Amino acid sequence: MKVLRRILIASVIFFAAQYFVVPAVVLYFARRAPAVTRVVPTDLKDSSVSEAPGTKLSYLGYEFEVPWSDLDESQSQVLRSEPDRQTAWICFRSGLKLFITARPPHKEYPEYSLLKQIYAITPDQIHYWTLFKGGHYRDARMLLAKSAFLQYVGLGTKPNPAETGIFDVQGEGFKGFQYGDPQKLQPTLELRLFSDNRIVEVLILQKDYDRFGVTQPEINRIVQSLRRATPSDSSKPLAAASD
Repeated sequence: MKVLRRILIASVIFFAAQYFVVPAVVLYFARRAPAVTRVVPTDLKDSSVSEAPGTKLSYLGYEFEVPWSDLDESQSQVLRSEPDRQTAWICFRSGLKLFITARPPHKEYPEYSLLKQIYAITPDQIHYWTLFKGGHYRDARMLLAKSAFLQYVGLGTKPNPAETGIFDVQGEGFKGFQYGDPQKLQPTLELRLFSDNRIVEVLILQKDYDRFGVTQPEINRIVQSLRRATPSDSSKPLAAASD
């Protein structure tokens, strides 16, 4: 009888944990998840490209155009250049700064297609009956991953630019995301672009920018012009030419 009683108690505890305690914990997390986890990727509202006079740059094996002609070459530099991570700091006399990183994909960070799935999950998609009926915790795990991956967007600055929007962007050989809506003025915006074998991140820092703010067409200019540099230019940390 004691053995049967122990088996019964263990069964009750297991049942309660599986169908009540664990779902309750998951739902508690979902209801109190950071506000940024409720943001999902959407199409850009403005896909136009700035045609303002600008500068062509070449950094970290990539070349791209920016719609500004006030590059401060004395403050711009490659900070670190290693096979697994390359970084560069680009400054403009207006106070605007770009922090660029290029690195290969790694197992700690998902590829574009998986990240797209993760970003699509929101707390409202997690319900008790879904967990209770099938024990499907995949969405809960993806929500937890979403919270973690978005935590350090904008280098962890406050406010998190992703809270104002996550937008799908695409260029020549790249797909990725734009974190932050430039129409909602904020100190930081970020681009994360994925190709077959590299991830390029562009952090736009405009806290000290002496103009109104970076616009969407200006950001589109960077995305649409970004491409691998030709071999003759890839070794140069900087190549600038004003339009």
